[in-house]
Amino acid sequence: MAQPILTRLTSNIETTTTTPTTPLDTRLFEEAELLLPETLPSEEKSHLITLLSTLLQTLQQDPTPAVNLLLRLVQDHSYSDVLQLGANIPFTAGLAVGEHMVAFNRLILALLGKATRNAADAASVAGMLDTVHALVRLWLCTADTGIAASASQLLLELLGVDQTIRRDPDEDLPSGGQGLMWKRVFGDRDVYRTVFEACSLTGKGPGGVELSKSQRTLAQARLMEWLPRVGAMDWGAIERSHHADVEGEFGVEGGGGLLEFAALRMVDVKDDVLMYRCLIDFFSDLLQCTKSNVRIPGSGTTDSAALRYLITQGLHARTAAIYVQIPGVQLDPLESMFLYGPAANYIATYASTYPEHFLASQMPKQVLERLSTALNLSPGKWAHADSPKHDLHVLASLPRKALLTTSGTDDWRSSPLSLVPSKATNPDALNTLATIFHGPPDSITYNLATSQQQEPENQEESTYARALYYTYLSHNPSFWADITTHADTIALKDLALSALNVLHSVITATWPSTTTTTSQTPPLPTTLATPPSGHLAILSPPSLEHTLPYLLKPPQTFANLVGGRGDVESAAYKIASAKFDALKAFHGRLVDEVQRSPGEGYEEILATVTKRLAEGPLSREGEVGGRVGTLEL
Repeated sequence: MAQPILTRLTSNIETTTTTPTTPLDTRLFEEAELLLPETLPSEEKSHLITLLSTLLQTLQQDPTPAVNLLLRLVQDHSYSDVLQLGANIPFTAGLAVGEHMVAFNRLILALLGKATRNAADAASVAGMLDTVHALVRLWLCTADTGIAASASQLLLELLGVDQTIRRDPDEDLPSGGQGLMWKRVFGDRDVYRTVFEACSLTGKGPGGVELSKSQRTLAQARLMEWLPRVGAMDWGAIERSHHADVEGEFGVEGGGGLLEFAALRMVDVKDDVLMYRCLIDFFSDLLQCTKSNVRIPGSGTTDSAALRYLITQGLHARTAAIYVQIPGVQLDPLESMFLYGPAANYIATYASTYPEHFLASQMPKQVLERLSTALNLSPGKWAHADSPKHDLHVLASLPRKALLTTSGTDDWRSSPLSLVPSKATNPDALNTLATIFHGPPDSITYNLATSQQQEPENQEESTYARALYYTYLSHNPSFWADITTHADTIALKDLALSALNVLHSVITATWPSTTTTTSQTPPLPTTLATPPSGHLAILSPPSLEHTLPYLLKPPQTFANLVGGRGDVESAAYKIASAKFDALKAFHGRLVDEVQRSPGEGYEEILATVTKRLAEGPLSREGEVGGRVGTLEL
């Protein structure tokens, strides 16, 4: 079957090459793309690649069918194999900017992408000045977002594989790269200048490419998305000056580099509020990308180069002020409305990524006051108005220690967490409670002198998660009655799923395995039992009378309505599956508990749960019809 297709394809290619007005047989190319790459011997495949390469040089119609087939044929080729095909590959010409060049751009980017597999090939690309120059220009100037994303990723991968030193949190390690790609992008004056020309709101575009204001803002957004990832590889490359004359021409002075241009000079924050939003997101990305991925116990590392830079330049305080809205500080109402969400995300990123630095600053008091104001809503607004999702995101991202004072329950009403309701509520509020009560994600530190253990900061977070759960429960004894009611109301799918998320999060809570009391341990309420683990908390009052019966009873269904009981898109099925997942998690914890504490009475509960699990997510005993819940306000 392959040979007839190859014969017809070769004929069509040769005819179109000779007579450019002859249309390509699109269907034939699609069939060839599916069959020929897997069946042709290497010699015939090489011949077909040569024919397609010749065709593309003279083609006067949409080259997409030919490009797609060529990409499939060279899919398994290395970069060296591509260079040895014999054709003079027009790398630079194929990276030209233009709507008609998109297919060629995609082809050349794919071929250059093969050079990211080793440092030697990346160095070869770095040696092609015009190609790298064209690649940077294409990345910033093309109107096609897919091509821009591919070009950005290609640059990042070429820089990554060509690093001379791979910087890790504990030490700098040789990586085998020669650094030639870094020298080309940052050291070549023309390539470096292209970035400034494309992203500056004044002056001509790079290489004669005329860019409108909207196109320049697109280039700015692409640069702000790219820089944090480069900074994570080599912070100095984006912070220091490389060509003072170029930087000075675009307002960067005093030894600043691309980072100063992007953070302080590039965006007109007074007249372009949308780009100001992007700028704040850029600051958040800087904080996130430059954090240490591995924490060394006892290192005392509480910040990063990005955080220090933002603080030094006043950008940290300026962004925080948009969210905390300090009395007496005048903010433009329209600007505040558009920037509130990104500023809240910045605070959330800062507090969750650098919790020690956050707690040591003056910001906790300001943020807690802002949250207390923003979350002080009536039951009707919680249930029916727009959710304060930005503030809830901040609340869930704060170090749990900030939400509970050492005096514990006495000052509970001063904690913004006390304002989050469980009865007249919304999915965002319940998901926030789930995040806070669950504790930090499991994280293990390995030490040569000891066995694996939880990181100290996570140990503290786990301790406070447990304390917050019991403190909240002591002041809201109907909490689990509310949660199970919401979980059983399948007419409100999102609310039911968020309630089940709360249940699952408490069952699988990462609370500390030891409960040694010290002067720094948060106090627990004395009005209820406070078991050390989440699954035991579920088996203790006031949870026991609500959660266990709910987990064991069959799920409700809409079996009498369209979709039926097995429709995976139905609300009933999704809720039943989430409930079943919570039950499985509870079963797993019970198995461990029975092995750890035999004879304590958990065996009977485990047997009952095991029997319910055997029935599957949807039991035949489920009641027909759904329960339409109403919120009692």
